[in-house]
Amino acid sequence: MQFLITLEQTESGFSVQVPDLAILTYGGTINTAKQAAVEAIQVNLNAYKETGKSMPYKKPIVTHLENPDYKGLLFTFVDIAEAVERAAA
Repeated sequence: MQFLITLEQTESGFSVQVPDLAILTYGGTINTAKQAAVEAIQVNLNAYKETGKSMPYKKPIVTHLENPDYKGLLFTFVDIAEAVERAAA
């Protein structure tokens, strides 16, 4: 499963947004920022699964591309494995 993310360079790294899930996270490099997004998405998807709620509907990509809040940001996708059950501690 793929999710659209945005990347924005900051003074100390990269801010990442996942528009369809209202996630905001951060990484010191592009790769760590993308990995932080993957981890945040997985936690989010597991939470939906655990509570029995449906995941929010993914908006068409053009909706985000035309959103003035995302003007000038880099768009890319991250691949996410299906939501997994949390292991017992």
